[in-house]
Amino acid sequence: MLNRKIGPKITSDFDLRIRNVSEHRLHNDFEIYELNSGTQEIIKIELVIRAGRVNESKPAVSKAAIKLLREASKSMNAEETANFFDFYGSVFKTESGMEYSSISLICLNKHFNELFPVWLEGFLNPEYGQEELSKYKELNSKKLLDQLSKNDVIAYRSFTETLFGSHHPYGYNTEAGDILSIQTEDLISYKGANCSLANAFLVLSGKYDDRIRDQIFEAFSNLALGQKAVKPEFPSPSNATGEFRIRTNNELQTNLKLGQIWVPRNHPDYVGLKFLNTILGGYFGSRLMKNIREEKGFTYGIYSAFDAWQEEGYFYVSSDVGSDYLDQTIDEIHKEINILKSNKIGDDELNMVRNYLLGQSLNLIDGPFATAQLVKSLKAKELNMDRFELAIEEIKSIDAQRLMDLSHQYLNTDSFTQVLVGG
Repeated sequence: MLNRKIGPKITSDFDLRIRNVSEHRLHNDFEIYELNSGTQEIIKIELVIRAGRVNESKPAVSKAAIKLLREASKSMNAEETANFFDFYGSVFKTESGMEYSSISLICLNKHFNELFPVWLEGFLNPEYGQEELSKYKELNSKKLLDQLSKNDVIAYRSFTETLFGSHHPYGYNTEAGDILSIQTEDLISYKGANCSLANAFLVLSGKYDDRIRDQIFEAFSNLALGQKAVKPEFPSPSNATGEFRIRTNNELQTNLKLGQIWVPRNHPDYVGLKFLNTILGGYFGSRLMKNIREEKGFTYGIYSAFDAWQEEGYFYVSSDVGSDYLDQTIDEIHKEINILKSNKIGDDELNMVRNYLLGQSLNLIDGPFATAQLVKSLKAKELNMDRFELAIEEIKSIDAQRLMDLSHQYLNTDSFTQVLVGG
């Protein structure tokens, strides 16, 4: 009989490798990655474009150009397009990020023949009609104005702008007026300069037959790749340090952002710093949560994050704090950082965080769709797929001395940028 008073054995002895990925390069040099597995007769096809906000020459254009790909094409207006994909129970999705974008189709295999040509047409020949653009501008400018009433959003925008500078691709902020000023010509120009197949690759996932596969390969092999996007310029970050305060109408709470520039995604210290950040504030059982939320009760939540892109990365601590407890909270953050630098992490905590990160990594390869997302992320950032397995090995082997060395090298509170927004 199962004794429920005894928990399951904790182990890291499981296979954490990216499996069943086939890589293809068509005769026109276009890249396709396949994960043909699973149990359901469903396919996801995703075209990933190595261009995003950093490639736009005019603020707010990248997101609009990608988002409006699904609205209308030369052969269908917006209403017809929406009704067509809804009729077949499919999902036509667009994503626009900092450094890459994508358009995807998820559908039942039996409807693929009808849906695939229309989906591809949306990418190749978007209409960018005035009516759809006007609706987009009105909705998204209002949405941004609503977000700018929140301390957290104001603090994040101010923090990244202070770190990188208002003219840096990672630092400038989009305003509502930028969205309202978008013209059809801006969208056409952005797509033409950045969204060629020479600047893209395809990820197929799900369970599908050779008929579908051959149809996809033939379609993309017959297309011209065009020219690659011009890599944007990345000036040196401004990296302003010190404290910056912004007063808002919400005087009862203050949103706190403090941190500094760290390393880009391809840096040798990336995995170690992800581990270090997790211990400090990267999960619910972190040191910041235990001290400042659970013991002191200064906030409902506090966390730290490490965002790494291709050219730069940065670390920050964030929390909404009662204004009366702001100074004490900042003191406790510095205290926890100094403890990391002066005392080695104990084995129990080290192993708990190790198992937490390995469990998260296991989720990344749980099924063909999840694995496809991981492949997409790695290839979009121009990283080899063995980076995932190398990261797993580092998580398994990292020790307390290595983490202490990293904390000394990278957690320099004297050079923090600190942004306070609220009361």
